[in-house]
Amino acid sequence: MRIVHTSDWHAGRVWRHIDRLPELADVLEHFGDFLESQRIDLLLMSGDVFDSGAPNPAAERLVFGFFKRIGRAGIKSVVIAGNHDSPARLQAWGTLAELVDVQAVAFPRRREDGGLLEVVSRSGEKARVAAIPFASPRRLVSALDLSAEEGRARQKYDFGMREIIAHLVTGFKAETVNLVMAHTHLLGAIISGSERQVHLGEEWATTPEALPSTAHYVALGHIHRPQEVEAAPAPTYYAGSPLQLDFGEAGEVKGFLVIEARAGQRAHVERVPYQGGRPLRSVRKTMGELEREAPSLSTQGWLRVTVPLPSADADVNRKVRALVPNTVAVDVELPQKVAEASPRPPSGSPPREVYEAYCRRRDGAPPERELLETFDKLLAQSEGDDPG
Repeated sequence: MRIVHTSDWHAGRVWRHIDRLPELADVLEHFGDFLESQRIDLLLMSGDVFDSGAPNPAAERLVFGFFKRIGRAGIKSVVIAGNHDSPARLQAWGTLAELVDVQAVAFPRRREDGGLLEVVSRSGEKARVAAIPFASPRRLVSALDLSAEEGRARQKYDFGMREIIAHLVTGFKAETVNLVMAHTHLLGAIISGSERQVHLGEEWATTPEALPSTAHYVALGHIHRPQEVEAAPAPTYYAGSPLQLDFGEAGEVKGFLVIEARAGQRAHVERVPYQGGRPLRSVRKTMGELEREAPSLSTQGWLRVTVPLPSADADVNRKVRALVPNTVAVDVELPQKVAEASPRPPSGSPPREVYEAYCRRRDGAPPERELLETFDKLLAQSEGDDPG
């Protein structure tokens, strides 16, 4: 059976005022070409299909169109809800998506209630999929435990995840390809920084040892950095996100997993890079270098530009973006300042003097006249002296 594992599309993501949907559309177009040309039997999508629980219509149109396309090509799909997805919404559209061979699991369920799925390939091979959508701490840990000792809540969450996994995999059979899907955080996984932090952290994680050795493959979602979980007893991978979602992911090669699996044999796993999407890069350039290299830099994806300056320039952000429009963040690198040259004003000094002293300490130079005039105006407005 030929299986592909993908995850964390975050369709509808707007990042630093940039709509990433056109990039994702390009990625999914190439991805669909691969699935069709390689005659893939089963697609595993391990959560965070959308970036929010109420995605915009354009994001839904893209995702639904993709599943319609591959369903018509005879490719079956299993989708689980991630922490960014609305389980109720996924359950609703999943009912209709069954018409194009998509099985969606929105909530953790018992084996007999849809937590363990069976998929039959074109050639008649059977796979059993233990599907574990994101289980929030409040679902697995009682309010009493959450308010009690911290260690008790951590242990109960880990125990709950172990119980769910153990229950589902008892339905595995020797004559089937046995798969686990989960949207969760495993201890030891390396995060990228673009994940939703409230759902990360060691307290809401389970251990690789909780996974079954009887699985041919374990498909994980939630962590955006692609990686193998080497401590797991079966081949276990985070597919990661198809786009570099923040500068913590700059330089990561994003890819999906292709799994060749047969009952009774160890699976072969290969990572294939995605095509499409714009890379994220951090560069350090002087203003002169930016002027000379602007044509080249403008074709190099989304940029975070660090500019070394001899002194502060309140207009540097606009200048850099005018030269290189694909700049999404500008950082300024100033010479080291001598603290003794910028003493703090005495307590009770007028706000203008305090602000001037702050600028001297921060920038090593007094603020420009226009900046002080703006400060005076804002101060007057805050004190009610200027109705404008």
